[in-house]
Amino acid sequence: MKSNYIRNGAKVLFNYAMSLIVFIIFLYVFLSITKDNFGKYLPLYSILIFLFMFLIVYSDMEMLGIKEKKPQNNMNPYPLKGLVYGLIGTAPIALMIGVAALINLGDLERIKHLAINCLLGPMYFFIKWLDESPVGYAAGLLLLPLIAMLGYLAGHYGFNITGKLKKKKVLAGKGFTKSPWNPSNVPAKKTGKKKSGTKKTSGGN
Repeated sequence: MKSNYIRNGAKVLFNYAMSLIVFIIFLYVFLSITKDNFGKYLPLYSILIFLFMFLIVYSDMEMLGIKEKKPQNNMNPYPLKGLVYGLIGTAPIALMIGVAALINLGDLERIKHLAINCLLGPMYFFIKWLDESPVGYAAGLLLLPLIAMLGYLAGHYGFNITGKLKKKKVLAGKGFTKSPWNPSNVPAKKTGKKKSGTKKTSGGN
């Protein structure tokens, strides 16, 4: 049972790592576009990556909530189980930041500060909104388990948001029904000529 908690907590951590990789990869592109206004628009960039992170973490936990709710799986589900998974997945990140905060690097403190902000890139907009205070960093870290909790709750109670969105996309992708008066609906006429049948005679020449 404990291994199940660790495995699903690792899923949350993995999904966060994926969003962080995306944040770092496109950060240089964003820097080259914004140039001197990089600091001004960085929170907006962080929001975009946060939405990406929200989608993958929420969807994964939603599917997990649906799976664990099935009686045949015998997974002992409860509504706040997603929060526990999220806290387990967030713990390594919080530990790294906590250790880094306790280490005094002297002249390299600025670099350490930037590294911590980069590690929390998808939540940076929220941290910046709280003036990069200790409370802001703590609250930013808690966003990840909060998303995991919401996703699991949706799956647990059958509130399938992502499924509804996918269904809408499929319906939107279908073409419109043609009018019965549309010429393209009229079947093409046969161009082949009928074979002329030979009239049988009862006899004679």
